[in-house]
Amino acid sequence: MLAILPALAGCGFHPVYAPSSGTTASVAARLDEIQIGLLPNRSGQLLHEALEADLRRAGAPVFFRYHLHVNYSISAQVIGLQPDSSSSRTRLFANARWQLTKAGEPSQVVTKGSASTMDAVNVIDNQYFALSLSTDQAHHQLARAIAEQITLELATYFNAHPHAG
Repeated sequence: MLAILPALAGCGFHPVYAPSSGTTASVAARLDEIQIGLLPNRSGQLLHEALEADLRRAGAPVFFRYHLHVNYSISAQVIGLQPDSSSSRTRLFANARWQLTKAGEPSQVVTKGSASTMDAVNVIDNQYFALSLSTDQAHHQLARAIAEQITLELATYFNAHPHAG
């Protein structure tokens, strides 16, 4: 495995968060300059926390140069039915549409995108607390997956546009 690394370096492969020569700031430092907008509801709070953990890689910024607006929603679909028409499994879909704007200039969009993922929860008869814990865990996993997708798209943008903004 270690023998492959020099070959990858020779073909231009490098970590996305590593500073590259000739750029004004590393991708990690650019991600630190993003302020995350408010997200309503408990699921929005989970996504906000996951994004904070992903975007704060180089330390606390002196000021925010960008503002991240996210519209986040989770919907459910019953995929398992019992003979009495009660649910035995529910699929959860998480969708986020986001845009990065310059701080103080909400009409000036720097980049935008969307992210989506899904998970499922088993509905166990007479086990309310198990269902509650399982649903809470699924919401954490959905938020984590969405945050990773958004962070990767932002890092890719800043890597491709080192002088943007």
